[in-house]
Amino acid sequence: MKYSFILILLFSLVFPCYSCTAPDTTDAQNGKSFIWKISSDNSFVYLLGSVHVASPDIYPLDSSIGDAFEISDKLVVEININEVSTLKAMLLLQKYGVYPGGDGLEENLPETLYMKLKDQFLEMGILISTMNDYRPWVIVMTMEGMVTGDNDYSAEYGIDFHFLDVAADRDMEILELESAEYQFELLSNLPNELMIKVLEMSIEEPLTVEDVDLLFEFWEEGDAAGMAAFLFEDLIEEPALAPYYDVIFTQRNINMRDKIEEYLADEYVYFIVVGAGHLVGDEGLINLLHEAGYDVEQM
Repeated sequence: MKYSFILILLFSLVFPCYSCTAPDTTDAQNGKSFIWKISSDNSFVYLLGSVHVASPDIYPLDSSIGDAFEISDKLVVEININEVSTLKAMLLLQKYGVYPGGDGLEENLPETLYMKLKDQFLEMGILISTMNDYRPWVIVMTMEGMVTGDNDYSAEYGIDFHFLDVAADRDMEILELESAEYQFELLSNLPNELMIKVLEMSIEEPLTVEDVDLLFEFWEEGDAAGMAAFLFEDLIEEPALAPYYDVIFTQRNINMRDKIEEYLADEYVYFIVVGAGHLVGDEGLINLLHEAGYDVEQM
């Protein structure tokens, strides 16, 4: 069930809001926040775990986050979603999210799974015929979006959106760790059989608003261990999902670590915002950077 939230937790392409506003950032709670200071001998960066959809209740953010941003020179995000036009997003979705050659879900899903999906869509007020062309990863994200959208969770209040807007107001340079096309292509390249398995499990144990609420509890408390247990429980229960986790987490984390090391080698202070799931676990950025010899301090 937790893997069903991974796409929204880890990918900025949770399909974009083009009229987002940025709430203020001031004191919110005591204790640790989901932000770390990563230091080399001569430099440091800030690394903030993001949730790409959120509710207005998480604002204002803790001052440890706002203060770190204020002294930073550059903002780094997975992708600058404000630079992805509606047209570009639709073209990428058409290129990477649609079955080729006129095939669709009905031709590619087992009949029993297709009928379960049809029934679930009907409960959401959606005709499956309107979604038949789309590949399973798009369907999973659509189903997640229906749950979060009905419960005050929106990309409008996503943490990366917030800092993108504030950075734009400050005329702050914004850098990307990935690109929109890279994220679409990565999801598209996941084996169809693997994503059918993810879709099947997400129907059997659908994402609930209670799951999302729990995730935000971990985030607001700076509870990296709780976040990791939440996200990786299904990998323990379903070892067949290992290739999925390897692509979604491990490979991307290694690439991100390499870029962060480049930022640590120059004179600027970088404020880096990535999906919170990238930070936690044995293969998460916090551990990878620690193993690479950097000082890691949770703020």
